[in-house]
Amino acid sequence: MMKTIGVDEIDNRPDRVFDRKPTGTRVIVLASDDRDALGGDRPDVREVIEAAQDIRNGLQSRGYPEVGLCLARNISDVRRMLDEDRPDVVFNLIESLRGREAWEPAVAALLERHGVAFTGSSAAVLRACLDKGLCMRLLARNGVPVPRSEVRDRASAFLEFPFPAFVKPRRTDGSVGIDGGSVVFDPEGLAARINHLCDTFGGEALVQEYLPGREINVAILGDERLEPLWPAEIDFSGFPEGLPRIVTYRAKWDEDSPEFSGTVSLRADLAPALERRVLLVAKAAFRVMGVRDYGRVDLRLDSRGQPRVIEVNPNSDLAPGTGVSRQAERQGIEHADLVARVVGFAVARSQRLAACGRPHGLSNMEAS
Repeated sequence: MMKTIGVDEIDNRPDRVFDRKPTGTRVIVLASDDRDALGGDRPDVREVIEAAQDIRNGLQSRGYPEVGLCLARNISDVRRMLDEDRPDVVFNLIESLRGREAWEPAVAALLERHGVAFTGSSAAVLRACLDKGLCMRLLARNGVPVPRSEVRDRASAFLEFPFPAFVKPRRTDGSVGIDGGSVVFDPEGLAARINHLCDTFGGEALVQEYLPGREINVAILGDERLEPLWPAEIDFSGFPEGLPRIVTYRAKWDEDSPEFSGTVSLRADLAPALERRVLLVAKAAFRVMGVRDYGRVDLRLDSRGQPRVIEVNPNSDLAPGTGVSRQAERQGIEHADLVARVVGFAVARSQRLAACGRPHGLSNMEAS
């Protein structure tokens, strides 16, 4: 069942529907609740719920008194929220339902059909970025530098590919499926890794040229005008010996692991020319993929020291102290101000599109 929490309600009290009398913009923070799904005890699942609560509290402190929280276990919960609570804006944090990432774009499509304004990227953008193989093809086709990337399945597992190679699931988020064995060095290792990912996650694997250089992240805010934040770099100097310098699932989520303590995000110390190039490439990737409001572009430097995009993350993690939030905090943007700004993008977009007679959720390209 959907859990809708009103403004004055403490989280463990019984559910209630908040007062429908207009007192400003009615916002629902919509988040996945996959705790009952297979693997629902993972830390990335729990953090989505914690982030939703922090975002609700931040919005309430920044002039949005009518904020509810919907923790959705299935698509019926989302429909019920839309019908019963009638929000003006949905702060969309859905990453999956019942543990399946395919529901992320499906929920955004439902919001679009209802004509409700929502934060973050459109259904089409979420679908394209979730498919890592498609994302790499679109970027390359539009001149954005990326590593060589090929989608593989069991039948193509033994086809030639230059080594070392980086192998990850084609459709997962949050570094799920990435560990110390994700970098392979020979055909046997490549085939074994592809088969392992196909067996574990279904679907296909993405095989990429392993880039040996520094890993840099650029958080970007904005809709019509993009505002890149200071680039961040992953410092692997404390990473366990013998493991490839990549951000594994444990490095991102397992606070007790040496991989977690060995990956520190710092403001990137880049030469001016390189920083300009990094920001140019990151913004180009953001625009090519159609990401809006907020997101993160991950890059690595190749053997010549040139940045290439390895992933585009729309609707990326907004929990305090992580990802986009951490980069914003470095520039003096408090978490509450960050999430209020994100809601502001959605409100402004809905007003622009309403004036043009177009549905709230669609981008200019999709509505034409």
